Amino acid sequence: MIVSHVSRRSRVFGGIAALALFATYLHMRPQWKEAPFEYARDYYHSVKDYLGSPVYNNTLYTEGNKQTVNQFYNSSNPCANFPDTDGVLLVMKTGATEAFDRIPTHLLTTLNCLPDFLIFSDMEQQVGPYHIYDALAEFEESAKAHNEDFDLYRDQKECPVSQKSCVDAKRDGQKAWNLDKYKFLPIMEQTWKLRPGRDWYIFAEADTYVFWANVMHWLKKESGLNHREKLYLGSRSFIGGTPFAHGGSGYIISGTLLKHLIEYHPGVVKQYNVKGAHECCGDLMLAQALEEYENVKIRQIWPMINGEKPSTLPYGPGHWCEPIMTMHHMNAEEISNVWQYEQTRKADSTLLIKDLYEGLIRPKMQVARQNWDNLSDDVCYINRDPQAQQRAEGHLRDRQKEEKDMNDVEKEAWKSPENCAKVCGSQDVPDEDEWDLHGNVGRKNINPSTANDTEVAEDTSPSDAAAREAWKKSMNEKKRNRSCFQYRWHEEVCCTAKSFKLGAPKAAPDDDNPNARWASGWHLKGINDWIEATGECTKPEWKSPDPS
Repeated sequence: MIVSHVSRRSRVFGGIAALALFATYLHMRPQWKEAPFEYARDYYHSVKDYLGSPVYNNTLYTEGNKQTVNQFYNSSNPCANFPDTDGVLLVMKTGATEAFDRIPTHLLTTLNCLPDFLIFSDMEQQVGPYHIYDALAEFEESAKAHNEDFDLYRDQKECPVSQKSCVDAKRDGQKAWNLDKYKFLPIMEQTWKLRPGRDWYIFAEADTYVFWANVMHWLKKESGLNHREKLYLGSRSFIGGTPFAHGGSGYIISGTLLKHLIEYHPGVVKQYNVKGAHECCGDLMLAQALEEYENVKIRQIWPMINGEKPSTLPYGPGHWCEPIMTMHHMNAEEISNVWQYEQTRKADSTLLIKDLYEGLIRPKMQVARQNWDNLSDDVCYINRDPQAQQRAEGHLRDRQKEEKDMNDVEKEAWKSPENCAKVCGSQDVPDEDEWDLHGNVGRKNINPSTANDTEVAEDTSPSDAAAREAWKKSMNEKKRNRSCFQYRWHEEVCCTAKSFKLGAPKAAPDDDNPNARWASGWHLKGINDWIEATGECTKPEWKSPDPS
């Protein structure tokens, strides 16, 4: 019988395959005897663990922060280290147009660990099992009827679909802001009716993050305050000379003060409901009411109560060893990230502002970024040309350094980002291994075998060692007193900052005008010099409330 070429080739390949399988069997058979089905079992468990275990890769973990955060995120018991909040109630304020964008993340993070809290809005809503109260439900109809600020309140009730859909169609965010100011005093009244008798009430916005461990520790052990006194605490701002606690940063009111305001002065809310039409801000009106009826003014506890967030905090002097209690302007992703950082940080000590930098910001710092605004605006250098001066924003013109006070580097700073960067560089001080006592570069590189007796004696004598120590102390003092950490350049305006911040992206310019770009940079050597010279925080720098 004649066999075709195809059939003959198939038999050859089949034989080779059989030999290969037999060889593999002989090689693997000893391993199967030692651990039968081990590979399959391990594979099964790896898949099962990944799908069923609450341990995940920590998405915050990088090479730059591996000393401060854990590589894995165990979410099995998120409230294990949450503090006891007995006697303290969180009251959160939001708006119907934003509630479903902001509130769910809070419910998945910090609110998940609170035994009780209240959420108020400008419309009654429900997020899963959580109820949102309408702060304006009892607002007098006569005060709302002819007030344009309440147009949104009426429109929301008539919206037949989601509030977001209705708002996006009209694109008028100012209406939500106009309506918001009327909520503050009614929220005080409804909070006392719904949850009377608490020691402390913490009021926050839906874009505020509260560090509960720090808040509770400070209230109970560090503040020295008594909730039986009438106390109003927060981050102080001013409008028209009137001090008030900035609402977005959050503020704390003692139960005694809230009780007095609501029970002893039943007409206060109605009075300020009417007054709201002529005032800009609800947090300002609250301060006015507390001073008018209770003779109580805000007591400052900034920067612990803070209006910034990790990417905008001014790290450096005054924002380093202080504990952080609140942050503001936090979107849902940022809230989740900070919660995750709290859950995965290695230390269990008081969380300081510097910890946020080291865990969240330092890994993202680099020499320069294009189309970026790092918020530098402490000292500015602007082209003296009248048109350039006119283009510059007013507050930047006000922060110009006088030309007679400028050095040669500063006089050229406005010309380009590269020139602007040199301003911070001009403040550099030499490192210890770069200078000798007499200011000569490279002395530490002298070869002892070729050095003369005088040079060796200068480096080893007791007087030389004392002088070197004095020099080192002087250089560290200069590093601590550095006043330029970063720069920003745009439209022939160079500004530097006395702190270091990450900032945010800017849109690239539409045209080819090189002056229209935004360029930001960080003097990393200066930043690291300051951190090294400042040293470790030996203890948290808790703030005592300023006298009212």
